[in-house]
Amino acid sequence: MDLASARYGGEVVWCNDEFFAPASNLINPAAPVWKEGVFTDRGKWMDGWETRRRREPGHDSCIIRLGLPGIIDAVTVDTSHFTGNYPESFSLEACGVPTERLDEAEWVELIPRTPLQGDHVATFDVPDDHRVTHVRLNIHPDGGVARLRVEGRPVPDRDRVCPEDGLVDLADAALGGRCIECSDAHFSSPENLLSPTEPEGMWDGWETARRRGPGHDWVVIDLGLPGTIHFVDVDTRFFKGNAPGSVQIETAGPDGAWRPACDQVAVAAHDVNRIALPQPVDADRIRLDIFPDGGVARLRVWGEPRADALAAVRMLYVNSLFDQAAREFFHTACAASRWVETMVAERPYADAAELLSAAAGAFDELGEEDWLEAFAAHPRIGESAGHQTAEGEAMSRREQAGVTDGLRAELAELNRLYEEKFGFTYIVRAAGRSGAEMVEIARQRLANDRPAEIRVAAGQQREITLLRLRRMLCLPEEDA
Repeated sequence: MDLASARYGGEVVWCNDEFFAPASNLINPAAPVWKEGVFTDRGKWMDGWETRRRREPGHDSCIIRLGLPGIIDAVTVDTSHFTGNYPESFSLEACGVPTERLDEAEWVELIPRTPLQGDHVATFDVPDDHRVTHVRLNIHPDGGVARLRVEGRPVPDRDRVCPEDGLVDLADAALGGRCIECSDAHFSSPENLLSPTEPEGMWDGWETARRRGPGHDWVVIDLGLPGTIHFVDVDTRFFKGNAPGSVQIETAGPDGAWRPACDQVAVAAHDVNRIALPQPVDADRIRLDIFPDGGVARLRVWGEPRADALAAVRMLYVNSLFDQAAREFFHTACAASRWVETMVAERPYADAAELLSAAAGAFDELGEEDWLEAFAAHPRIGESAGHQTAEGEAMSRREQAGVTDGLRAELAELNRLYEEKFGFTYIVRAAGRSGAEMVEIARQRLANDRPAEIRVAAGQQREITLLRLRRMLCLPEEDA
């Protein structure tokens, strides 16, 4: 998949120069075109990114946010129609941070400076297994590139595979969903069906030729996350006089056999048609049959991922993070720097069980200063402030859901007494406990001496960390 494609939400977030043609052309999913004799007020119209002629040392660059963060397997640099104005060479760098923090990014070179040819399409292997969020294309010294294709495997974040508000689109391209076969793609590709973006027009969907004989059109999709399907959205927006008359859903499970998941059902044009299955169906693949032909903008397959598929995706995520991002991931669970560095260094983990075992073992190496560093990151019970990542703050709020407004004054006083006696923040596993329980636990622990209380608090930190890791890995919390 082209992880950088504008079809999947890719975006140019910065470039130092685009005098002749904008850098946004690089990620246009369409093939580059040539327009003979067409000029702008700055020069020849070109379908690509073209910078001015450089008159000083240096090179030109642009940064692309991948629409689908993932592991890059290959990069295609297309200089089609650039003949006397292509770069002599290029290089490519990558990082793994949110766009708003690009100034903190640690850039890693994926492809060293490499010669280019004009009016040519060249593909380069990328021997790197990190999860990339942004790439920086450097052209030396200047010139034009028509397209940049960043080909690889999506590695989604937690919110994409474990949303708080319900089911997952199991066919989403961002989760690795892909079209593997179709009856016809005369007007547009079925790949558009799985785009995570909203459709923009009739061209941004799958449309077949008009069928003049018997039969019907169809497309087969590998689910990015195999799982149990509950309902399907057949989105025909922008298809007004050319939507299918009706559709049917078929599924194939682990045995590979195709079975109807619902009866043939009529669909409306220019609408999002929700089709509830008579009963949930476990599936690896889905087949959309459209009768007799026509166009569909998007297909959303809503369901629950299989536990093994979900676990595999989460472990791929953890193991493929750049060290910078991996530190932040583990810091969300526990802020002790020594523990974090141990967890980062011991990757890759074979599975979640091995990661959780390593987490427990890494605690055995911590001393008092390490524990105090971990405690200091937590907000006081009953408060929301803390030295945590954004995800850590969200987890703290969720964990402290049992604290009611009527207890906050009493907890504030207990927090004050606790910190005066022990010199660090009162820490207790809040998940699953009521505010009254946490008040009573605090009163009891005020009777401890400092060494004993550090041991008790360390035990609570272990519990909190392992519970958070389970949540971050999308493991069932009831099994904790």
